[in-house]
Amino acid sequence: MNKLLATLSLALLLAAPAGYAGDVVLIGNGNVPKIDAETAVRLYTGRAIQVAGVNVTPVNLKSGVRLRGQFLADLLGMDEERYVAYWTVRRYIGKGAPPRELEGSAEVIGYVQSTPGAIGYIDSSELKPGLNVVLKR
Repeated sequence: MNKLLATLSLALLLAAPAGYAGDVVLIGNGNVPKIDAETAVRLYTGRAIQVAGVNVTPVNLKSGVRLRGQFLADLLGMDEERYVAYWTVRRYIGKGAPPRELEGSAEVIGYVQSTPGAIGYIDSSELKPGLNVVLKR
């Protein structure tokens, strides 16, 4: 029984995504106010472009990044395929373009800090002093 438990534990450990650390947090430039989950969904689906009078520009991590998949599932309730299909239709009917895609969390942090109205998501383990957390779930 102990061997079976040890084997299962090892299998679960090996199956866990590399670098998994915690929750996804949404950060914003210093001029972006706190938002709720519904507003975040509206921003990332192109149904809203402002929060409290501030024009907001969301950014995504590039497709295939684990954190992006976690963000899409946790906040938007979509997988990668559904999200891409959603934006393909919106673009086709002239309702906008998907958020810009960045390479990694360091690029997201840099972009958000230097771009008024920008928001993006990072792993909670990557939070550092001075970041404006606009949504933490």
